[in-house]
Amino acid sequence: MLRQFLKMKPGLCKATLGGSLVSGLLFAGGCQPLPAQQDGPRKPLEAKVEDGAEYRWLDKPVLDSRLLDSMEDLSHWAFRGEGDMTLSDAYKKDGRYSLKIQSTHNIARVDGSGEWEDLVATRKLPSEDWRKYNRISLWVYADVAGAPSLAASLTLHNEGKHILPDQYNEGRDESLLLKNHAWTHLVWEIAPLDRDKVTALDFAYSLPKMFPDPGDHTILYIDQLELQTVVPDHVEGWDVAAGKIAFSHSGYTFGSSKSAIASDLTAREFSVIDQSTGKVVLTKPVEERKTGLGTYQMLDFSSLAMAGTYQLRAGNELTRPFVVSDDAWRSSVLKALNFMYSERCGTVIPAIHGVCHQDDYTVHGDKRIIVNGGYHDAGDLTATGNVTGMTYALFSYVDRLQQQEEDPELRDRLLEEAKWGLAWILKTNFGDGFRSTGQLISYWTNGIMGDADDRFGQAVNDPEWNFRVAGVEALAARVLKESDPELANRSLATAKDDWKYAIEGLKTAPAPAEVYGAQDELERISFGAIASVELFEATGDRMYADEAISLGSLILQSQERHLQPWTVPLTGYFYSSPRRTSLFHRFHIGEEEQPIVALAHLCEVFPDNPDWIKWYSAIVLHSKYYQQATAALDAPYDVLPAAIYSESEVRLIPETEKWRPLRAADRDSYLEQVRNGVPLGGGYYLRRFPVWFNFRGNSSILLSEAKALSLAAQVRNDLDADELAEKQAQWFVGRNPFSASIMYGEGYDWTPLYSVRSGEMVGALPVGIETRDNNDAPYWPTQICWTYKEVWTQPVGEWIWLMRDLSGSAVVRGITDRDNHAAVVFHDLRTGLTRTAIPADGAFRLLLPRGNYAVEQGATSTTLTVLSAGTYSVELRRDKALDFEVSAETEGTDDLVLRVRGRGEGKHLFSIRAENLEIAGTDKKTVNLAAGRTGEAVWHARIVSRDMPWVVVIIPDSAIDLRREVSGASNPESQ
Repeated sequence: MLRQFLKMKPGLCKATLGGSLVSGLLFAGGCQPLPAQQDGPRKPLEAKVEDGAEYRWLDKPVLDSRLLDSMEDLSHWAFRGEGDMTLSDAYKKDGRYSLKIQSTHNIARVDGSGEWEDLVATRKLPSEDWRKYNRISLWVYADVAGAPSLAASLTLHNEGKHILPDQYNEGRDESLLLKNHAWTHLVWEIAPLDRDKVTALDFAYSLPKMFPDPGDHTILYIDQLELQTVVPDHVEGWDVAAGKIAFSHSGYTFGSSKSAIASDLTAREFSVIDQSTGKVVLTKPVEERKTGLGTYQMLDFSSLAMAGTYQLRAGNELTRPFVVSDDAWRSSVLKALNFMYSERCGTVIPAIHGVCHQDDYTVHGDKRIIVNGGYHDAGDLTATGNVTGMTYALFSYVDRLQQQEEDPELRDRLLEEAKWGLAWILKTNFGDGFRSTGQLISYWTNGIMGDADDRFGQAVNDPEWNFRVAGVEALAARVLKESDPELANRSLATAKDDWKYAIEGLKTAPAPAEVYGAQDELERISFGAIASVELFEATGDRMYADEAISLGSLILQSQERHLQPWTVPLTGYFYSSPRRTSLFHRFHIGEEEQPIVALAHLCEVFPDNPDWIKWYSAIVLHSKYYQQATAALDAPYDVLPAAIYSESEVRLIPETEKWRPLRAADRDSYLEQVRNGVPLGGGYYLRRFPVWFNFRGNSSILLSEAKALSLAAQVRNDLDADELAEKQAQWFVGRNPFSASIMYGEGYDWTPLYSVRSGEMVGALPVGIETRDNNDAPYWPTQICWTYKEVWTQPVGEWIWLMRDLSGSAVVRGITDRDNHAAVVFHDLRTGLTRTAIPADGAFRLLLPRGNYAVEQGATSTTLTVLSAGTYSVELRRDKALDFEVSAETEGTDDLVLRVRGRGEGKHLFSIRAENLEIAGTDKKTVNLAAGRTGEAVWHARIVSRDMPWVVVIIPDSAIDLRREVSGASNPESQ
C-alpha cells in the first residue's frame, strides 16, 4: 500500500498561468522574458469582507466614547519625517479641518535614513489614564500615487506600570490598510494593553519605495480621533470565546470525527441544521468534559454522514455555515495557491505589484545573479529560501494526484506554481556548489542597477542548502518526466550536481553551532537523506541509496527510544544531532517533520533493507509514543504541543545577540517560559507553545508537527493518527479558543494581517497564534503586528504539504474474479456509510472517505482501513482474498505471544519483523485457509529492553504494502 500512495516528496523557459503565458520568468543560461499575452495575468481572489473580523469590529455598538481630537488645531501634535503637517479643509470627516500630512520628496527615509515610518504624526498627551476605554477610533483619507497598497500604523506610548511599546511589539498596530481616494475607518481594540499613563499616540505611514517614480505623491488626512468602549474580543486563554462555538469553518470530511467546542453553553442539547432547508437533521446531547485545560461543552456530530451545508444550534447560539463533503479542504488549498500566486516575485500581479526587484542580486566572485522570481517571503517582500520548501510541497501534491489520476484541474494549478518555484531554484545556481539563498529587502525597487536601493548578498556553498535544492530538483524530474521531459532532464542534471557538492561539503563542514532554535545537524542529515532517496528514485544509481541509508542511521542515532521516567512517560522525540546533547525543536521556522519524511522515504523505497524495521519503528515511536501521547494533554482541542524543553538548555541562549530572532532573548525569560510548561520531572517540561522571544507565532511549528503526524499515519495506516493530524488543520480554521480562522479569506472572523507592501491576500497564513509575556496559553490580539500577524509564505507551503495528505478521498482499486459481476459493497463500521462499486472485466475503482470498512462481494469479504488522500488495492479473487488481524498477549514479565488470525482461502505466507523483540524460531509461517474457518500463526517473543516500546509488523504473502502493525510497552501508561 505504501509504495502505491506514499510519494511524499516535494531550463524552464515558459509557464502557463490559467492558460496564458506570463512574462517575467527568467533563468540562468540565456532564457528571455516571455511576451505578455493580451488577456494579461489574472487578478488574485478577493475575500468576502463580511466574513472577516474587521467587518464585525466596525459594526460593534459603542457603549461609551470620548472625542480625543477633532483636528481643529495643531497645538497637541508633533511631526517628523521628510514632509510637513498642516490643518486642511480639503477633506474632512467632521468639523472645519482635518490633519494633513504630506511627503515632501516621496522618498522612503526617516531623518535621512531608514525604511520605516517615514511620516509620523504624534498626538501628545499629559500622561492620561485610558483604562475606562478599550478602543481607539479614527478616520483617514488617502490621496496617494505610486503605491499599490497603503499601510499606516498606530503606536501607543504608555509610561505607567508597563512601558509601551515593548520588545514584543505590544502597543503597536501596524499594516492598517487604507482605501485610496476614500475615507477609511480604523479601529484598534486595546483591552489587553496597559494604558494607565498614556503619553502619546503615533500615526505613521511608511513609503513603499526608496526612490519615487515620476508622478508619485503621498498625502494623508486624519480626522475624528476618538476613545471608545466596546465589548472586547476574547484574545487570550484556552476558554472558547463567550457566546461562540468553536468549529472547523472549512467543514468536515465524511470520514472524520466531527465535533465543536464551547465554554459557556447552558443548553443541554444541540441540533445540526441543513442550511438549504432549515430542517433539523440531527439532535444530540451537549456533553460536559473536564480536561487539564478547563471545563468544556462538547458537541459531537460524528454520525452525520450526508453531504451538505450545515449550522450548529445550541440554545440561542447558532454557528455560521460549514460543509460536510469529501473535499471539504479543497477550498483552502485553492486559496493557499492564490496566496502563492499573489506572492510571486519578478512578474506582474494585478493590484499588488508590477515586475519587481530587478536590481536585487547575489554575488559570487565576479559573477552575479539577479534573484527576483520565486516568491516573496512575506507581505513586506523579503525573498528567502522558503521557495524550496514550497516547491517541494507543490511537486509532492502533484505527484500524488498524477498517480491517482484525480482532480486534473487542481493538479494543473499545483503544477503551475511548482514550475514557478522550480524556475527560481534553477536560476539561482552558479554551477560550482555556490548558490543564492535569496535576498533581504522590504520595499519596491526601481530596477536601476547601481543606485542606493539595490540589495545584494554573497553566494553560499552550504551542504544543507544544496541537499534541499537537490531534493526538489530530483522530485521535479520524476513528476515532469512525461509532461515536460526537457525541463525534467535539466532539473535532474542540476540535482546531481547539487547533491555532489553537498556530499563534498558534508565531508569538511563543521557541526552547526548549538544555538537555541537555529539550524542543526539533524536538519542537515534529514535533508541529505531525503535528497539521496529522491535521486535514487530518479536514477536508480546505488550510490544515492548507499548515502541515504548511511544518513538514515544517523537519524536513528538522534532519536530517543527509551521511555523516560516522567509524569507522562514519553519517547520517540529527537535530539539535534547523533551526539544527543540538546533537543530538536524550533520556535520560528518548523523543521520537525524532516526526520520523519526521511525515514518514511527510506521505508518506502528500500522495503527489503535490514534496517527497514528500525526506520519503521522510529516512525511509530515518534507518532504514537510522543505526538499522540502529548496531544491528549491538550484536550479537547487535541492540538499538538510544541516540544519538550530542558532547563539545562538555557546554555544555548547566546549572551549577546547574534541572530535576529533571538534579539530579545535572555536566559531568565527562557527559564520562566520553560517552567510555565507541563512539568515532566528532572528539569524537563512540555511546552504547548514554543519558548520564544521577539519572533512569535506558532503556524510553522504546528504545521510541521502536523505534517510529521499525517505522514506517519500514512506509513502506519493509522486512522487515529490521521484524524489527529486533521484536528491540527481544524485549529487553524476555527476549532480554537477564538472560534476564528487565521487563514485570510477562509472561513470566518479572520483578522487583517501584517502585509505592509502587498495588501491583504486571500489564502495567507500568518506566522501564527502567539503567547503573551512568558505564558503558555494562546494569545491572538486584534492588533496587527509582526511577527505573529505577518503573512508568511513558509506556513502556506506547509499547509499545501499537509493537505497533500488530508484533502480528498482515498482512491481504491480492486481485483475480482472476471466472472463475478456482483456489486462490491464498502460499509463504514463507524458511520454506517455504504458505497458500492460495480466491477468490469475483473476490476473496479472508487473513491472512499477515511474510515474502517467491511468489504463484501457475495460470499467473499475482507476489511480495509483507508486514510484521506491515500491509494489502496483490494484483492477479492476468491482464492486470493485475505483478511487478518494481529494481536499481542503478555506471557510473564518479558514474554509475548504474537498471534495472526486469518480468513480467506488457500495457502498464505506470513512473515514477521520486530524491533526490541527476540523472536523464537522462524520469522515466516504458512497458514492454510478455507472458507468459514479461521487460520492462525503464532510466534513467541521476548522483550529485549523493558524501558523501550516494542514494534511488530506482519507482512502477508511478501506484500509489504498490506502489512499490519502492533506495538506496546512494558509501562502500561504508555500503551
